[in-house]
Amino acid sequence: MTIAKRTTTRAGVLMATAALALGALAGNADARSANISSWNSRSDCNGATPYYFCLYYSPNAKNAPYRSRAAKIGDLGTKRFTGSKAGHGLKVRNHAASAQNGSWCNVGIWYSPNYRGNSNWLSPFKGGNFTSWLRNNEASIAVSDHTRCPGLGH
Repeated sequence: MTIAKRTTTRAGVLMATAALALGALAGNADARSANISSWNSRSDCNGATPYYFCLYYSPNAKNAPYRSRAAKIGDLGTKRFTGSKAGHGLKVRNHAASAQNGSWCNVGIWYSPNYRGNSNWLSPFKGGNFTSWLRNNEASIAVSDHTRCPGLGH
């Protein structure tokens, strides 16, 4: 292979790598976010419980719950809904329709693992139904409030 050909090949690889990196950054920069706070968190996930947040299999905080004492979960694919109602035993990832925030902090729910992509968020002690673009498409969740809760969660 000639020097000119090797240089051209290397330049092409570098340009392709740069394009992929910029595409990934642009994709996250265009992510949508919505505040879904619609009701006060109910007694199974509020300030009187040890849970930062709770996810539910159905809208309106109904059916099988998943309750977390951890301030962040980078991949919900390892967690399962509990209880005996519809959805129990299923993996939480890509199966939740609503959430409640049991903390003094804002909580974010993201489309992709490790807190990336489109998101919904809840104000402190609020619950809500996921938007159409996040329902059954959630992969990570975390306390995400650097004002009220610095150093906690994501």
